[in-house]
Amino acid sequence: MKKLFTLMLACALLIMTGCQSSDHSSESSGQETQKKDELVLAVGKTDVGQFDPKKGWGTHAQIRLTHSSLLTIDSELNFIGDLAKSYKISDDALTWTFPLREDVKFSNGEPVTAEDVKFTYEMLKDDGVKFDLSFIHSISISDGNTIIFHLKEPRSTFVSQLTEIGIVPKAYYDDNYSSNPIGSGPYKVVQYNDGQQIIMEYNPYWYGTTPQFKKLTFLLLEEDAALASAKAGIADIVYVPPTFAGQTVKGMTLRSFESIDSRGIMLPTKPSGGKGMTNGKEVDTGNDVTSDAAIRRALNIGLDRQKLLDVSLNGFGKKAFSLCDNLPWFNEKTVIKDGDIEAAQKILAEGGWADSNQDGIVEKNGRKAEFSMYFSSSDQLRSDLSLAVADQASAFGIKINLIGATWDEIYLKGKTAAVAWGGGRHHPHQLYTMNSSEVINTGYNNMSNYENPKVDEYLRRAITASTQEEANKYWKLAQWDGNTGFSGIGDAPIVWLLRVDHLYLTKDGLDLGKQPVHSHGHEWALFGNITEWTME
Repeated sequence: MKKLFTLMLACALLIMTGCQSSDHSSESSGQETQKKDELVLAVGKTDVGQFDPKKGWGTHAQIRLTHSSLLTIDSELNFIGDLAKSYKISDDALTWTFPLREDVKFSNGEPVTAEDVKFTYEMLKDDGVKFDLSFIHSISISDGNTIIFHLKEPRSTFVSQLTEIGIVPKAYYDDNYSSNPIGSGPYKVVQYNDGQQIIMEYNPYWYGTTPQFKKLTFLLLEEDAALASAKAGIADIVYVPPTFAGQTVKGMTLRSFESIDSRGIMLPTKPSGGKGMTNGKEVDTGNDVTSDAAIRRALNIGLDRQKLLDVSLNGFGKKAFSLCDNLPWFNEKTVIKDGDIEAAQKILAEGGWADSNQDGIVEKNGRKAEFSMYFSSSDQLRSDLSLAVADQASAFGIKINLIGATWDEIYLKGKTAAVAWGGGRHHPHQLYTMNSSEVINTGYNNMSNYENPKVDEYLRRAITASTQEEANKYWKLAQWDGNTGFSGIGDAPIVWLLRVDHLYLTKDGLDLGKQPVHSHGHEWALFGNITEWTME
């Protein structure tokens, strides 16, 4: 009933939106024109960060619609200039220089200046929550329109942050920025109804290729309601989970895009009884079962990824053994023969786990191999994957009790239980944030509370490397150096299982251009090249 109400509300909002657009003729020719330059989208929760980089706008690649950044990523995953005409890194990797374009304006018509760039980065550095810029020593401006970053130490992943930080206007930015965001991307926000819809219109001051679509309406619907909106003829693009992929909608085509969007199980590595912080709130930490490495390694080798793929994704995806499979920083030595129940049972037995009472669950020192696992109750994919994981784990003596919850609940409880986790970016920075002990208790980084001094050493060397080639060497060693590492054949704080294909129903005749390999977050993965989109 609630979901039906949500859909009815979305439809009503859409109708009201149409009534408010007085420039469009009610005649059929006018309606046809409107159809070709407007899109209605139901691709998920697209308002995370509420248009403000201080709140995380940009951390899921969503800034491309509303904001410019110094650099961007092309369809081949190359870092290229956006606001910056070019960039230069000094030989010691401590000085990064960016001459800026002179033709860029904010959506209010005022020019984007080096002062705005300097202000944005200094504001986020001082805040330090969503973007860690503590490695920046100072920022200066040269020749009026060249921005220069002076670093305390080399930072190999800085280049990725340069694509994710949207520039805000110094003169207009304040704590109420989300209510009237001003950016320099191809679109501007003209209406935002929290939890219901976002309406964006073309920014007439946009400096890039003029998009065909001048208006975008995002319906913030859950997956089943989004599918219903497609069947009702309301939405032009709808994200669908793999379990919905077999459904057909007249006038729409299912499109599948490869991604580096990975899914796995985050497992606490410390015993129970601890305290920590998640997103600034004190939480309990630790789990007496998952803190045993034998449990984590048994899951890594015992779970059959292909069967998980077939059952939970209907085959729309690929096996994953890390967060970065097939990327330049992936250690191929971490690939194993999985689905090996005998090997999993042997690992458990060698770790002291045995089913002494023949109830199907192994135990050690009187404690059963039983723990809870949280998953987002609004995410069909994570729900299906969690069910399949629990079913398979029972075959080698591990009992997993599943709990569907909101992300707010998961963040409060997640350091005491397993969590259906996800990630995957066009850069390796998440290898650091998910596995370095340096970031424990900051945001929701390193939820496993994982600590390994050797891994920390490798991660530190990777992140402070002066070249990407040097960094990749240490990213790989942190995964597995032959003796230790955070991968599944090592300490396994996160057991990675699948890479998810992103599936969308799109209106027939809609061309989405050349899509790069998608990153984590189907909500925004499509939109990096929206100025290339066309409708017949």
